[in-house]
Amino acid sequence: MKKTNFIIAIAAASAALLNLSSCHKHDEGELITTVKLTLTPLTGGSAKTFVWSDPDGIGGNSPKQTDTIVCDSGFNYTGDLQFFNGDKDITSEVKNEGDEHFVCYTGPTSDVLEIIYKDSDGKYPIGLSTEWKAKRKSEGLIRIALKHQTKKKDGTCNPGETDVDVTFPIFLK
Repeated sequence: MKKTNFIIAIAAASAALLNLSSCHKHDEGELITTVKLTLTPLTGGSAKTFVWSDPDGIGGNSPKQTDTIVCDSGFNYTGDLQFFNGDKDITSEVKNEGDEHFVCYTGPTSDVLEIIYKDSDGKYPIGLSTEWKAKRKSEGLIRIALKHQTKKKDGTCNPGETDVDVTFPIFLK
């Protein structure tokens, strides 16, 4: 009887540890090595894709690729953002967990470039789908940060952990 109770106790403890481990792993940030932004003119025309790539992830070697975003001023664009872990596209995971993710765009002032969120988790924006209104000629930087905001999402960039934080040069011609 003692052996049976001991085995049951060990099995229960193992199950509890496995459950805690899987929850902890789920709450950790995503490993993101590549960010792709595709801008398509609303009036028609060819889409342009801009890439940031850091194959070893944040904190190791410098990024291998950081494209300059080039847009025509006076035009509006549909923006589609994708995230990759190596060759694996994890954008659908970010979208499916939209109530835990928020993409923050920081850059030129709204009189230069206005970015409008087009997707949401039902309460707050996500930021994978946007509209870009390039209002006037300018150049500078635009920062795109994916925030993991488990149980903290409030529609701002403040809470949560940062999964990836990249800066693209931007040129509005």
